[in-house]
Amino acid sequence: MKSRMSPRESVIAALNHEPVDSVPVSGMAWTIGAIAGGFTTKDYAQSGSKMAKGQIAFWDKTGVDLLHPTSDMGQTAEGWGVKMRYEDGLTPMLDVFAVKESEDWDKLAVLDPKSDGRMRVTIDAIEYIRERLGDKVALMPYVPSPLTSATHVCNMEQVMMDIVLDPDPLHRGLKTMSETIVAYIDAVIDAGGDGALFATTRASGEITTEDQYREFGAEYDQQILRAVKKQGGSNILHVCGVTPHFELLSSYPNANGINWWDRGSNLTIEQAKKSYGDRVCLVGGLDQTTTLILGGPDDVRNEARQAIKAGFIDGTGMILAPGCEISPKTEFVNMKAAVTAAREFSFRR
Repeated sequence: MKSRMSPRESVIAALNHEPVDSVPVSGMAWTIGAIAGGFTTKDYAQSGSKMAKGQIAFWDKTGVDLLHPTSDMGQTAEGWGVKMRYEDGLTPMLDVFAVKESEDWDKLAVLDPKSDGRMRVTIDAIEYIRERLGDKVALMPYVPSPLTSATHVCNMEQVMMDIVLDPDPLHRGLKTMSETIVAYIDAVIDAGGDGALFATTRASGEITTEDQYREFGAEYDQQILRAVKKQGGSNILHVCGVTPHFELLSSYPNANGINWWDRGSNLTIEQAKKSYGDRVCLVGGLDQTTTLILGGPDDVRNEARQAIKAGFIDGTGMILAPGCEISPKTEFVNMKAAVTAAREFSFRR
């Protein structure tokens, strides 16, 4: 009798449109990982072992197949001089930006992920989790793309002004950030990660036009995805917003999945399956803003069933997931209900 696939094998198979035993489930556990492990937000964000223990505790309480170890948006940005604000129970917040005017983009330096900022925390956490859980879970940490990183080191409004009025310094800053991000993803893979949840969060129509994102986002995103070593498509693009540039993102090299807020955007899972299901693995189906926070296990179960029916209609190419970070107010039983539903409904119609 054929043995059941490990969760790690299942995630990689789903991303490659290969058969799976059931739809794998992703848990985007950031601050809720600190809560699961009993740590303060600040301690969790600054210690690889504590982050790992929090992630393992979340995994133990929910049974998800894919973890995205991280704590906040500032892990890379701190290396460029951004100051963070910590409040227990909340995801750490960007407090003081490092780039305040366009000429500051030229002051950015290429970072070493093992010593600059807090990238080392995630790298250490991945090593710890992989050593203890092996193939029981896939690991793809949140890694911000260059344009997303730009909005972490500089006010969003200023970045958008630079796109229109002073693009050359911004391009030089994006190039510097790209070199850092390639090194970061390589270090993640060396530590035992399976790839990255590559945050292309500004690739949505309410933030950038498709032409703007093509020049200031996709150009650098694709260079990074072509450059990272020891890769075979095990990266998931993460995009926020109501009008994601799905057509553009679905053409990216070395990225076999797209995670988006399907419950709040203009693109449902059913529509995405029809238009893009043969190109990319669809990573979504759970609403982190309502159902996971305000609903109970039965509500999550029903939402998961509907998503699987729409996105797994051909038996391939889907990972059940929230559209963004799981709120720290989410009950663990709700994510566990999503995992149970995926096992139950993957091949039931």
